[in-house]
Amino acid sequence: MELTDVVIGIVSKTLDVPRAEVTAEKKLVDLAKDSIALFELLVAFEQMTGRRVTYDEIARVETVGDILSYIHSLPAADTTAAARVPQ
Repeated sequence: MELTDVVIGIVSKTLDVPRAEVTAEKKLVDLAKDSIALFELLVAFEQMTGRRVTYDEIARVETVGDILSYIHSLPAADTTAAARVPQ
């Protein structure tokens, strides 16, 4: 499964929005119902990557595409683990 598909699946499931609405350009605040949903999304990606996301890192994430860029910036071991997360 492609990393993009994994990320879209996690965003869709966690924020309870149809996959078709989740695109790289979509802002997370537009997809989430509230700040609790955004926090749940953060936790889901911490579990996916197996690492804590710092405030500085999360402050730069505004869109689904930013999540993909962040994951691609991780060391190869973290990215490989992320791609194996089942949906």
